[in-house]
Amino acid sequence: KNWSRLDGVDKVTGRSLYADDIRLPGMLAGKVVRSPHAHARIKNIDISAAAALPGVKAIVTPEDAAGIKIGINQPLLPEGIVLHVGHEVAAVAASNEGVAAQAAKLIKVEYEQLTELDSIERAMKDGAPLLQAKAKGNVAWEVNLDHGDPDAVFAASDHVREDNYVTNPSHNCYAEYHVAVADFTRPDKLVVWTPTQSALLFQNSLAAGFGLSQSDVRLLTLNSGGGFTGRTSTRPHHFLAALLSRKAGRPVRIRAAGDEEFVMCRAGGKVLYRIRSGSTKEGRLKVLEADLLFDTGAYIESQMIITTLTSNYLHALYTIEAARYRGRLIHTNNIPYYFHHGGGIAQLQFGLGQHMDAVAHDLGLDPIEFNLMNAVETGHTTLHGTHYASCGLKECIEKTAKKTNWKKKYGKLPKMKGIGIGIGAMASGAKGMFKHDTSAAFVKVTEDGKLSMFIGLPDMGQSSHTAMAIIGAEVLGITPEDIRVVSGDTDTDPFDIGAFTQRGTFNTGNAVKNACTDARDQLAKTAAEKLGVAESHLVFRDHKVYPQGKPEQAIEFKQVVYDTLHSREGRFVMGRGFYNSPLERGTMAWSFGTQIAEVEVDPGTGVVHVKKVTAAHDVGRALNPRIVEGQIDGQVFSGMSQVLYEETIMEDGQVMNPSRLDYKMPRSFEMPEIDHIIVETIDPHGPFGAKEVGEGPIVCSMQAIANAITNAIGEQITEMPIAPWRVLRALKN
Repeated sequence: KNWSRLDGVDKVTGRSLYADDIRLPGMLAGKVVRSPHAHARIKNIDISAAAALPGVKAIVTPEDAAGIKIGINQPLLPEGIVLHVGHEVAAVAASNEGVAAQAAKLIKVEYEQLTELDSIERAMKDGAPLLQAKAKGNVAWEVNLDHGDPDAVFAASDHVREDNYVTNPSHNCYAEYHVAVADFTRPDKLVVWTPTQSALLFQNSLAAGFGLSQSDVRLLTLNSGGGFTGRTSTRPHHFLAALLSRKAGRPVRIRAAGDEEFVMCRAGGKVLYRIRSGSTKEGRLKVLEADLLFDTGAYIESQMIITTLTSNYLHALYTIEAARYRGRLIHTNNIPYYFHHGGGIAQLQFGLGQHMDAVAHDLGLDPIEFNLMNAVETGHTTLHGTHYASCGLKECIEKTAKKTNWKKKYGKLPKMKGIGIGIGAMASGAKGMFKHDTSAAFVKVTEDGKLSMFIGLPDMGQSSHTAMAIIGAEVLGITPEDIRVVSGDTDTDPFDIGAFTQRGTFNTGNAVKNACTDARDQLAKTAAEKLGVAESHLVFRDHKVYPQGKPEQAIEFKQVVYDTLHSREGRFVMGRGFYNSPLERGTMAWSFGTQIAEVEVDPGTGVVHVKKVTAAHDVGRALNPRIVEGQIDGQVFSGMSQVLYEETIMEDGQVMNPSRLDYKMPRSFEMPEIDHIIVETIDPHGPFGAKEVGEGPIVCSMQAIANAITNAIGEQITEMPIAPWRVLRALKN
């Protein structure tokens, strides 16, 4: 059933509050002083002129930040050497934004420039200076994994193909810029308002940085204007706002200016892919090999996770015998990178999906036929050990092919028109990347038959709070409108890792289901006594409680609640629930999908027009079909945007297009027609059979569009974005 978003009215009327709306008594404005150089030694910092400026209340320099670390190897402020353009060197708090900006300009920093390593290739050259002492050859992290005997399977393969692909740096492009409001006026209590995908991880990071206990840090998350993996961990401005607040004795707000957003954001960096496969002459895929080089920038935080995600994904879609994966994170003098939207998986699939299309072409096979021949099914166990309890991949392929009349179009369209397929999978959870993947929830039933639901899962705009209310309402036989979702305050939120790795609906949804079941069991005792039946024979539906098959004996839900609360025992109805994947590693459920894109290429300009995308996605069960379609639409937009438009252009470590005007994205009228096909496989482990839909669709979009372009022009373009100049170059070739 389609339900309206619980926060929909507030969002469209402008009543929703965001961190940037916070105004505290005596609050100061903070500004950050940033390095103009990609690699330089700091010789001197002179703050005297800034300190003398009227209205300046506090200045922090590296001395004030000594010992505070972010992530694996990043000091909050540099220890003598800056490693990227935009590197935070100092910060100032003043009475207003204007004074703070003026003071920041008055802080004079003397630099001695050093050799810049602005690319993966330069950083890996013999004799290149080490950017981090422990990173030999500037390799920050390396993973090598073999499953089966890939060398033997390659040797026995009839057909072996190897391709190279490139994806370039991008921005997460959420609607809400980075902002942090910190109140550290008490030495034993830090309060921070900021958008985040994980208040728990932020709380732990800030507590560790300032030597506080976890409960001494309070994170308040209001509405958030998107995340796209760009708000999963703390950034320097969170700590700097707190340091300034402690030094000034007043709350401080630091917010990104337009150009600052592009150096404060830590989206994905450049990645080089070498992909190799072996197959039989009939088209049966036997072995896959991938060698990935990630530009991780100046520091590493949690980027090691990307090697876990991409190595697991290499054999997620195909029934193969062996696989080899190598992933390396390379330090450069670029801004510290993290994840693209798509978690690195969509970007890998840009290459892998094109490679598979090329293999099918080599063997004279239709891509639909090739994918159906090799696609995984329910019951399959991957080389990594992941078991698919539900899998609708083949159904997605078949339904999109039928809906688009693929057989009548593929290879038969006029020149400069093309059609292409993209398939994908996505895990619902993060078990194995953290010590646990727990979500908890508790619910309180009130006398009027309403419910207060307490969860630690933030809503980043994807309607996850409405989804939680739908799950709770289904358990108790009420409506989502009867439920008030309470979240966004670590002082009261139950434990939850957060809203990333597509874990919200599955993990927190299961916790909510368990909490509401606990509350229902408490209410069932009262109802069973009144109706004279066993508790297990009761039905909770349509605001009523009645014995199975006897709706005429129904008692109003509100009455059952009232009688329970006012019983002789004076019961208090509070349901508790939690969920943690029983697996040691991995997740209990994966979503699957297929998209077919239809494009038209302008041979004069190289512009690609995406005319239509037909998207079929196995979501387990669609808890709210309209929102599922909205998620698909948003990810088709993001996938199209990344594959055709988005690129953070870097030159000598400098972002050359640091504004939403120069950083290209599609406009609304460039969005294609989207045909939705929701495939329901009812996963046995998901809440009411549901799986993720928050990031799976984007995995299909990029490769589908890229393959359609190849079909249109007859030449594969191996570097993303497929900008007009790259199309023209391919046409010329």
